Amino acid sequence: MSDQAKEIEAATQPAILQDFKAPVFADNKLVLYFHPYNFYSQKVLLVLYEKNIDFTPYVVDLCNGEQYSSWFLNLNPKGDVPVLQDGAFIIPNSTHIINYVESKFRGANHPVLKPDQSSAQYDQVMIYESAVGRVPVGALSLGSFIHDDMKLVPKAPFIGPVRQSCLKNNDKVLDLLRRSVDELESNKSALKQKLDIQIRRKDLVSCREDFQRVLDAVRHVLLYVEQELSQQAPRNEWLTGNEVTLADISLGLLLHRLYQLGFENYYWSFGKLPQVEGYFLRFRQRQSYHKLQPSNFEILREMWAKTPGNYKLGAGAGFLGMAMFAAFAHK
Repeated sequence: MSDQAKEIEAATQPAILQDFKAPVFADNKLVLYFHPYNFYSQKVLLVLYEKNIDFTPYVVDLCNGEQYSSWFLNLNPKGDVPVLQDGAFIIPNSTHIINYVESKFRGANHPVLKPDQSSAQYDQVMIYESAVGRVPVGALSLGSFIHDDMKLVPKAPFIGPVRQSCLKNNDKVLDLLRRSVDELESNKSALKQKLDIQIRRKDLVSCREDFQRVLDAVRHVLLYVEQELSQQAPRNEWLTGNEVTLADISLGLLLHRLYQLGFENYYWSFGKLPQVEGYFLRFRQRQSYHKLQPSNFEILREMWAKTPGNYKLGAGAGFLGMAMFAAFAHK
């Protein structure tokens, strides 16, 4: 049986909560608990790369439910990645993490990504952040796997039978969350709320008309960006100037997710949104973008090698296989 066939078969197995041992790091380490295909983990990664911040990566096994293990729920009762640990400080949520590193890491070696709050540029950055932040990325990803009438051009490995495997694995992760709600004594309220949100999201995107509303919301955001870029005088390289800001990271990452899902022809290619298309081409040339690429298995292997292997149970090749799908469909 091929590796891909084994991974697809694994997605159909019953969901079983595994026991994971908490990793141990030196007190002076800056540790990021994340998954490389999780959208908000990717946002934090881009920020860390752009700011030249050294950190220790720990890849959370989302497919097998490590995010619902007791040690991780002590870090984040919601069971979400990413989480940043800086010694005794625990910072969950990508927004809080970004604010933390922006405040702590400044100077010539750490470029500022959020302008001073008294500046007009800050207001511009926040407008873009708000617009992109309203895009339901998880629903967009999941819906693209459910509806096959859109003639998308998805990028490997999200092609062919793998797309159906993503859907099966999404159900598996939902089952893991249900088991966590039923079996765990603590954090029930936060996990129950998360379960309700994910069930509503699946119900939403399962309806083609409702999913079209999600697609239209994305189009409105991109049309706004196209208009703003077209009106720049003089023309800037990035959204609010010639230096990358947090707004560029958010928009660039959204375009990257749309590109991976195969939406570029649907939204911006063939002259539909030429400013957006040119912007994404520039963003893809950044070094941070190349570091981010989950398709670059050398980078994944490097991150995996830095993660204490003796703390993982059942991850192995699943990290490069089905665990990837859990993160991709959920954020």
